[in-house]
Amino acid sequence: MKPLPWFERNLKFGLPAVMLPYYLERLGGTIVRMEAKVKGVSEEILATRLDNKWSMKQNIGHLAEVDRIANKRLDEMTSGVSVLSPAVFEPQDYNPWPIEKVLDLFYTTRTENIKKYNSLLEADLKKSSLHPRLKMEMTPVDLAWFDAEHDDHHLVRMTEILRTLSK
Repeated sequence: MKPLPWFERNLKFGLPAVMLPYYLERLGGTIVRMEAKVKGVSEEILATRLDNKWSMKQNIGHLAEVDRIANKRLDEMTSGVSVLSPAVFEPQDYNPWPIEKVLDLFYTTRTENIKKYNSLLEADLKKSSLHPRLKMEMTPVDLAWFDAEHDDHHLVRMTEILRTLSK
């Protein structure tokens, strides 16, 4: 079964604040899932681009970059900015990096991101800003869910890469 492309997803926001711990659990577990996927896989396979799309290393690096954007967006939401900063979709080239360095970058950005979520006050969770591409209001809770879904999208892509290259 072919997965649904990210930009074709029908996303709905307005999630209740009580769901935040569940989304943070998913966000925190992404590193473990990544490490399991790359364990024992050669640097060559981890840097292979299929169908002119990102390699496994580039997918991981992209998620680290998205964490930086999410961290900035959390600050924007809590300070009352009406429209969030746009995301950057073309990651730098992580393929020459050893996988440990790429994973460490992701671990660092994700840890900072979760720490910021955990510092939010209950009143902060009700604040919202407009997502620039989706043209929808989103709260910090919505952003956590959105990023957890985005993680899963890239983990599925990594599984596809491994499945294809293991044939």
